[in-house]
Amino acid sequence: MKMADWKNISGGLTTISVGSRTHVWGVNSLGQMYRYTGHDANPWVGIPGNAADIGVAADGTVYHVNSGGSIYRYTGDQGSTNWVPVSGSLTRISVGSRTHVWGVNSLGQTYRYTGHDANPWVGIPSNAVDIGVAADGTVYHVNSEGGIYRYTGDQPS
Repeated sequence: MKMADWKNISGGLTTISVGSRTHVWGVNSLGQMYRYTGHDANPWVGIPGNAADIGVAADGTVYHVNSGGSIYRYTGDQGSTNWVPVSGSLTRISVGSRTHVWGVNSLGQTYRYTGHDANPWVGIPSNAVDIGVAADGTVYHVNSEGGIYRYTGDQPS
């Protein structure tokens, strides 16, 4: 791989999530969150809050989890509150779209967002350490041994 194939963007992040060219968010080593501005000369704008992991979708949906496992959905573009808490506890989160949000807790249990904050999560059996979901609902997870698994529970048998 030639480095010419990659353009360096100033800043320092430890975690990044990309939903599309216009939806890029990241977290630095202090847990501070940033959103990409689309302008390489001044690439990042700080977003209030503190995160351990972040997930962003092409439709602009953003969730983050903090180091204590608390879960938040971004609403800063809709009102006066930047983040709305969502009950539950996760260590990793992935967002494919408003309707495709998945996470993993500290015990390796996987959860899918129901779309209803009153009862937000449904457990999906697994033993995961990280998870990824696409806008079309495709989901993969990896376990602590490096095994890779694709979710097929929504497909006919």
